[in-house]
Amino acid sequence: MSGPCLRISTSPGVCLRRVAMETHLRTLVMVKWLMSFVALGMMCQLLLLYTLLWTRLWPLALLYYTWWFTDINTPYTGGRRSQWVRSWAIWNYLRDYFPVKLVKTCDLPSDVNLVLALHPHGVLSVGAFLNFATEATDFSRRFPGLTPHLATLPLNFRMPLYRDYIMAGGVCPATRASLSHRLSHRQGGQLVALVVGGAAEALATQPGRHQLALGTRRGFLRLALTNG
Repeated sequence: MSGPCLRISTSPGVCLRRVAMETHLRTLVMVKWLMSFVALGMMCQLLLLYTLLWTRLWPLALLYYTWWFTDINTPYTGGRRSQWVRSWAIWNYLRDYFPVKLVKTCDLPSDVNLVLALHPHGVLSVGAFLNFATEATDFSRRFPGLTPHLATLPLNFRMPLYRDYIMAGGVCPATRASLSHRLSHRQGGQLVALVVGGAAEALATQPGRHQLALGTRRGFLRLALTNG
């Protein structure tokens, strides 16, 4: 005998409210990420300076500055990634806002180190960020054995607190020394993702038009060849 059948119906009003809430959350996370990209670094600096100069919590700020100076080379020598930060649920809302997808067309070897050239740069490189600095598109599950590192401007790592925030996602400075350090791992499994067009390509971004800025930007090829 079959058991009793339980049927649950949801009113259209509840569905619409749920959709509206999801839309609001995606927009809110997008604004948060945009503000983080544009102003969070400067805000962190101002907050620390204010704490150091005008509050009773100045010993904490002084302690952080002391630790920061002793830890200044960490972004260039492996970083400090956090799987917990990479797996935050807010990245899923940011992914769905656009949406951003990671389409796997082939397996990538995990016993060698890889340089991945990205295009286009765009204004904010949000696709590169979500695919390689978060787990919103399930990179680790799709490419097991590979540890992604998204390269960005070294200036970002001169900002206190902010540098720790982006390091947690596996972001690293786009310098020869930093990238070579990651590509020199003998056991392999390191993937460096680099938007080769840089700021020149970002400034040339126009709706509906892709412009690749290569020219003399071939350092990533020398980097790959040098590290095998």
